[in-house]
Amino acid sequence: MSDSGLGFSHNRFIGLIVVIGVLVLLFEGISIFGGNIIKAQVERSTSKNHPNKNIEKRLQPAIALSQKEAANNDGLSDDVVDAVVNFVAADSCNQVIEGNDMLQFNLKEMVVSSSCSEITVTLQHTGAMPANVMGHNWVLTNTADFMPVATAGGGAGMANNYVPVNDARVIAASDVIGGGAETSVTFSSDLLSAGGDYTFFCSFPGHYAIMKGSFVVRD
Repeated sequence: MSDSGLGFSHNRFIGLIVVIGVLVLLFEGISIFGGNIIKAQVERSTSKNHPNKNIEKRLQPAIALSQKEAANNDGLSDDVVDAVVNFVAADSCNQVIEGNDMLQFNLKEMVVSSSCSEITVTLQHTGAMPANVMGHNWVLTNTADFMPVATAGGGAGMANNYVPVNDARVIAASDVIGGGAETSVTFSSDLLSAGGDYTFFCSFPGHYAIMKGSFVVRD
């Protein structure tokens, strides 16, 4: 049957519906494709600010603060709180410090009492690499002498534990050790004064730039 009198046939009507359906599907496909492109671009541009990216690093200040607040709430002294948050060694005549394969000491500050007649520092290498590759030692100087002594240590060589021989600026120095080893150095407190400005460091070539800290003598 034909509706030719109205200028429109049944077949043409069906064909029009099909064309419209095809156009709708095509439009939806283009929209989805374009949306995915935009989404990908947005994700690439904002990924570095994603709330879960590097969350451990961004939480470190908050963790340290919460530790300090918790310690204060427990009635601990400021010195004990600093030891928790800033990795400060306890006030003792016998000190223990660790070095690892990541060019790190586990302490940034070491504190001793001026009442100590002698001070012993024990260095533990918690890494696995050999001494000739990732060796560490523990050297103490006045802060003003730290850089000159550290620089001179490179020329002294491994045979001298990278410490300049018979250098009066060196207050104390241990042997160079490799992973899994331990060494100690004992020295008189007469070489130090309360309130003095001292720096400890590893004199293995290049290590002293990172592996260093303050050595404090308290009354």
